Amino acid sequence: MIHALHHVGITVPNLETGRSFFELFGLDSSPCGPDLVLHCHGRDQDQLRLIEGPQKRLTYLSFATDADGLRLAGQRLAQNGVRLRDSPFRGVEEGLWFQDPDGLWVNLRDAPAARVQQAPAPEVNVPGHYRRQTTRAFTVGVAPPPVRPRRLGHLIKFSPDVRRSVHFYTRLLGMKESDRSGDFISFLRGAKGGDHHLLALAHSTHMGYHHLSFEVGSVDEIELGARRLIEAGYRDCFGLGRHVAGSNFFHYVRDPWNSLVEMYYDMDQIPEDDRGWQVLDGTPEQVTAVWARTPPPDDFAVNFEAA
Repeated sequence: MIHALHHVGITVPNLETGRSFFELFGLDSSPCGPDLVLHCHGRDQDQLRLIEGPQKRLTYLSFATDADGLRLAGQRLAQNGVRLRDSPFRGVEEGLWFQDPDGLWVNLRDAPAARVQQAPAPEVNVPGHYRRQTTRAFTVGVAPPPVRPRRLGHLIKFSPDVRRSVHFYTRLLGMKESDRSGDFISFLRGAKGGDHHLLALAHSTHMGYHHLSFEVGSVDEIELGARRLIEAGYRDCFGLGRHVAGSNFFHYVRDPWNSLVEMYYDMDQIPEDDRGWQVLDGTPEQVTAVWARTPPPDDFAVNFEAA
């Protein structure tokens, strides 16, 4: 059923604070009624909707499926006593609306994947596969192009009961578990395979979100994008490094509300039939990083969202 993360709704105290941060991050913005919508340059799909409110909080998740998936999800939700409701948010009325076990609003819509209208990612020379020839990766004296995230890849959501949430998203909405660390964190992918995870669930005393993660075109773009935010005064957190769960390169920076944004590159891909994939169940340290520039800070896994 769930094929991809479509967009995320977040309530923030000040829309202009959000606009300044996410435009510096590399997203484009446009007003949508009273809200602010952000999307990736050259991609016709909302990725974030910022809603003004008294305090920052994760407000809803929107997932993409197809017509058959939408119909099956509606049947499973009804059979399991999950009430379908009208959208509580102006401007995002389409699809099914319901609440997950933590009370978070969830939207499921029939939405094909939007194409990324950006130049292909640069070729990389690796042993035995030298595909970039007679072309420099960078030219002396020429500034690299601005970093433009290509798509919203995933979100890590805090939950007071990770296994209950895993059951909801897998049994009712068709997601599949890729890796986990006991009851502390679980990484879920879409029903059709693809990215190692589009939603992860991490334990906390209450709901919130840990980070939003956007795919970029190279390791260079990860660091150039992170450096741009840090030099503007936003707080560095964790990276550069390479995860175990997902295998992606990463760098995290604190947003204005103490949640995190991540730029990533080179994510594991898992086929729809799961062939050859073995679920890892390790300690939090084992699934976090193969290596990183520095260890994760003490507050890396803290839920700063108000209960």
